[in-house]
Amino acid sequence: MLLAIFLKNDVSHVFLANIKIILHQTNNKTKIINMLKKLLFISSLLAAGTSIYSQAISDSVTLGPGYANQVFYKISDGTKTISSNTDWDLQFFSDLRSASIRTNNGVGVELYATASTDTTAFATTTLDTSTLTLLRGGYASWETDAFTSQQTGHPNYGWGNYAGVGNIFGNKVYAIKLSSGVFKKIWINSIRTNGSLNFTTANLDGTNLVAKTLNRSAYSTKRHFYYDVENDSVLDAEPAKSAWELVFRTYNDQVGPLYYNVTGALTNHGIEISQVNNTAIATARSNWSTYAVESEINVIGNDWKNFNRMTSRFEITDSLSYIIKDYNGDVYQLVFTGTSGGSTGKMYFTKELISMVSLEENTPLANFGIFPNPAVSNLTINFELLKATESVNITVIDVNGRIVKTINNDFEGQGFQTVNANVSGLNAGIYFVRVQAGNSLVTKKFIKQ
Repeated sequence: MLLAIFLKNDVSHVFLANIKIILHQTNNKTKIINMLKKLLFISSLLAAGTSIYSQAISDSVTLGPGYANQVFYKISDGTKTISSNTDWDLQFFSDLRSASIRTNNGVGVELYATASTDTTAFATTTLDTSTLTLLRGGYASWETDAFTSQQTGHPNYGWGNYAGVGNIFGNKVYAIKLSSGVFKKIWINSIRTNGSLNFTTANLDGTNLVAKTLNRSAYSTKRHFYYDVENDSVLDAEPAKSAWELVFRTYNDQVGPLYYNVTGALTNHGIEISQVNNTAIATARSNWSTYAVESEINVIGNDWKNFNRMTSRFEITDSLSYIIKDYNGDVYQLVFTGTSGGSTGKMYFTKELISMVSLEENTPLANFGIFPNPAVSNLTINFELLKATESVNITVIDVNGRIVKTINNDFEGQGFQTVNANVSGLNAGIYFVRVQAGNSLVTKKFIKQ
């Protein structure tokens, strides 16, 4: 059925060779269907007249007045998952190997180290708050959190010690200031390999004791889940692990020597991103594969905007863009274009797909890109050859699937390749560049002006 729908598309002829290769390469029905779905997605975009490689898509997220919400965002389809950013104090991790616990520092939640290590008297003694040390988390990674900020390395994880077979037992009592300004004390009892997360909270004098056990395995499809101390409630706020690349929220981060509440975007676990400063947007797009990849989750952060005190308006940093690879392996250029500030919490940006992963999972080809697009006389073709022994053929095809130009090149080994093609002899219209390495093939559309 899926193949039949695909073949009805007017521009599907250019993909027939792809389908034949796929059918010859595998007998796995699920794998074939997944590949054809991707071909159908590309074909439907082309049939609608949409150039996914040359048209920037405008989008926005809205956090609400005072940035009250957080928005999880999936780049490929613009899906937004909105939840409150003010009704949780602690952010827990579903990964059973993680010892990290984040605090909601963007709304004033603060964790303090105390002199107390007497966890046995947690319910019966008043916590001494005469000497408190503020503990801060950071945003180099999600695991750079306040609770583990005093760790000295295995087996010491800050709030507790490793006790073997994946279990960590807490040995410290902390003071925690909630977003309401109320102080509580908290003891992380244990994190265990069976998935249980055990902690106890109480007033500073031990009253209103709440002993809590949460099952981290219940949230295994999510990266994190959240907890409201004052209301003793769990917030299941996130979409699935790979269903978002960015979360827009207010958080507390270091700006120069001081810490401030800032509002911006943080990246999901393992997302690759490059920040391209002082470079024209088109230039950054053309040279996207040459920029250093960073791993900190606050690479985007908040510094794409600056508040002008003279005009009382936010100004967008000029000539700044971000190259980000999503969980599909596709590469986008993200450019912020505006923000309303705290009145509505709206942030505007454009995104442009500049490189798409090959249709074949084990392709020797990667990072395929073409520019400029549209092209007048010359076209530059970039790709990465992952195997040195692969033969490579590059052709230009019209919308009827006919080869109108063959580009012969010698490739001496694996690595990034750049090919310059003269397309001045082509009539104005829509064409496709097809690169075939061995039995793998990738295709991209371009417009000849």
